[in-house]
Amino acid sequence: MRSFILVAMALAIATTASAQTTPPDPSGESPPADAGVDAPADADGPPVDAAPVDAAPVDAAPPETPPPPPPTNPACKGKLDGHVVDKATHEPIVGATVTVDGTSASGITDDAGRFNLTELCTGTIVVHVERDDHKPAAVDITVPLTTSVEVLLEELSNETIEIHGKAPDPVSTASTTVITPEQMEKKRGKGFSEALADVPGVSQLRSASGVGKPIIRGQYGRRLLLLFDGIRHRSQEWGLDHAPEIDPFAADTLTVVRGASGVRYGPDAIGGAILANPPELLQEPGYKGELHLIGISNGAGGSVAGRIQDAPAFAPGLSLQLEGTYRRLQGARTPDYALDNTGVDEWSAGARAGYRHGAGLYELSYEHYYARLGVCSCLRIESQADFYQQVKQDRPTGSDLYTSDFKIERPSQKVAHDLGIARATWDLEKGSLEATYALQFDQRKEYDVVRQSVMGPQYDFLLQSHDLDIAFTHEPIHLSDHWHLRGQAGLVGMGQINDYQGLPLIPSHRAIGGGLYAIERLIGHQVELEAGVRGDLLHRTADLQRGDYQRLVRSGQLTLDACTNGADGGEEDVKCTSNYQTFSASVGGVYRFTDELSTKLDVSTSQRPPNPDEQYLNGTSPTFPVYGLGKPDLGPETTYSTSLTTSLAMKKVTFEASGYANVINDYIYFSPALDTSGMPIFDTLIRGTFPRFITHPIDALFLGADGGIAVAPIPQLELGATLSYIRATDRTNNGYLVFIPPIHVGGAVTYKPPAGHGFKDSYITLNGNFTGRQSRYDLKTDFAPPPDAYFLLGAEAGTSTMIDGQTVKFALTGSNLLNQRYRDYTSLLRYFADQPGWQVVARASIHFGGH
Repeated sequence: MRSFILVAMALAIATTASAQTTPPDPSGESPPADAGVDAPADADGPPVDAAPVDAAPVDAAPPETPPPPPPTNPACKGKLDGHVVDKATHEPIVGATVTVDGTSASGITDDAGRFNLTELCTGTIVVHVERDDHKPAAVDITVPLTTSVEVLLEELSNETIEIHGKAPDPVSTASTTVITPEQMEKKRGKGFSEALADVPGVSQLRSASGVGKPIIRGQYGRRLLLLFDGIRHRSQEWGLDHAPEIDPFAADTLTVVRGASGVRYGPDAIGGAILANPPELLQEPGYKGELHLIGISNGAGGSVAGRIQDAPAFAPGLSLQLEGTYRRLQGARTPDYALDNTGVDEWSAGARAGYRHGAGLYELSYEHYYARLGVCSCLRIESQADFYQQVKQDRPTGSDLYTSDFKIERPSQKVAHDLGIARATWDLEKGSLEATYALQFDQRKEYDVVRQSVMGPQYDFLLQSHDLDIAFTHEPIHLSDHWHLRGQAGLVGMGQINDYQGLPLIPSHRAIGGGLYAIERLIGHQVELEAGVRGDLLHRTADLQRGDYQRLVRSGQLTLDACTNGADGGEEDVKCTSNYQTFSASVGGVYRFTDELSTKLDVSTSQRPPNPDEQYLNGTSPTFPVYGLGKPDLGPETTYSTSLTTSLAMKKVTFEASGYANVINDYIYFSPALDTSGMPIFDTLIRGTFPRFITHPIDALFLGADGGIAVAPIPQLELGATLSYIRATDRTNNGYLVFIPPIHVGGAVTYKPPAGHGFKDSYITLNGNFTGRQSRYDLKTDFAPPPDAYFLLGAEAGTSTMIDGQTVKFALTGSNLLNQRYRDYTSLLRYFADQPGWQVVARASIHFGGH
């Protein structure tokens, strides 16, 4: 900035001097040194030989026509692309000021440390780069038509204020969407999967109790990796009704990675990964917090959520956080009847502490989640004929007696999840080292309809998981002025104990595993290339009861000698062991055509070992209303995936579109079992009649496209649209896969009124979502034709104001405003009942803070 001011002053002085210069004599002769109207005056009289200013010169020649202005200098068409990085760490420097001597060219570096200057004259120029916390730098550059440069800034050695932070993560080569804190604000009161529903390529696998789990590009459950604060979320995820035990309020941002991500996140991420990241702890002394109150009309009830952060001045380096949520809802209602016994009782609480000392950062955190959920009474069937009769009806049998209230009766479930994390990060001479240990307890109890004298659960799972992750990120390696290398290597370890008590379903098991991975990225000005490899080992031992083992042998699912102690006739449990070695690799790149337009290509392969339920499932439960059978001798499934994404980010238009293909060999498929005539099989038990589902490997192909566009023709108006389309094929049997979402198109119009009367950030949004009818299905495996296409209309309005110096926000959201009757193809409920009708959600929140 100082250089810019000096240049401006020099130009101003030169301009003034030019204005005061004596014009040439028309005769062509040079005037004498003391001649001219501006000659100094005599002390006692007027200027000597001074002519009147308006007097015409004698014998002056007629004025000549002034010459035309010189043409634009063709040499001033040069371009300079620059990259400013820290000299010691080679991390990008954001917000540095860039100027050029003798010109008005200037710029500010962006989030990647880049700047772009145009209309520079060819030749040698001097570029100055400055930022307050670094020493200024000046670089001599010879400019042809186009050139690029990397500028190194040295941090001030006498800086007394420590600025802590990390460089932004490299741009993912996979298709990625980030839900920002501002967007999360509008999703308060929704479940975890609902908060992701607006992301292109994401839908929900809905359950009969109103909860759901996300589907990304046709993959869900075991093939989607969920991470909270960088830790793999480990739970009983095999049931269609087993939603993630994560409170969305505990996350400040949600990142959806679409596509195989096994190298970076682990072999479970065949379909993608969802990263729930809590807010950053405060680094400066002070406090801030937020409180949210939410009321809901359908599934009447509400929730309250709050968070407080504090960095006490008396303990430099210490930062604390407390948060909590409570939600209580009645059973939901369709447009015509209640969904009986679908109430929700849910709460969560968490605490975090961080301490920074020298080159180390140390963090401890704990999160507890609890939910008591009813399971819709409509799911029970008495016979195969009863099931098909139910499918043909518009409403469940006995729905006239259904009620919408807070009471939760059998069948129901209780879920508790605890997560404790200890993490340490050290800044080293050659990079940074991060070590994380996490302990998780996941307890699930399911209560079936039984005799009145039975009080306890019929299914009781307790999963204990230990995770250790050590990662070293080396400092960027400077290869040249335009290329440097960033990378990370690490090792992971895992131990699990799953204890089960109850009716036959899934055996207790133990597992231990580990992995090694390495990722390197070559970063240039326009091009970034990344490659990574990972290897994992897994050893698992399942403890089968002898009766279950013998049933598996009789059904041909297990050979007699597959497990130890399997043929000696003893009463002890039978131990079945499995060992898996899996491999993942990926290559990808980012190419920037301009600052606004870029494209990403990702090619990867990954292997996923089967889960214990896929191997040993044998039974049914209230949240799993099918009779499921596993396959103990399953091997890993292998995916080969590619994705191409193009992004445009301009001031008034943003756009992203992705196309992808995913080939999965030995895809572990859970689908209805068919008899010799090709008809579905039903099993009649004491607890009712259930369709039989089996686990078996097939070869599958997933093809699709998704994307979105947002246009802001004027600052007060925004238009947006999204599209998701996927086709999935069973290549082994030349058929279609079940639970694959149909085409989905969404659109929204938002108007932002100008601030006034004490209100700001106001908005009014009208949105619509069209979901098509799935045309690719097999009636034998789908049991019934897919439901009709439907359109849902929604609206939202919100604003904020200041009260006593604190920000207060209000919002009103409506969904399914036309009270449309509809059923989702990706919902188990579609065989029995409609989805909920219209709903209104009212939110009020306050954000406060101080020092």
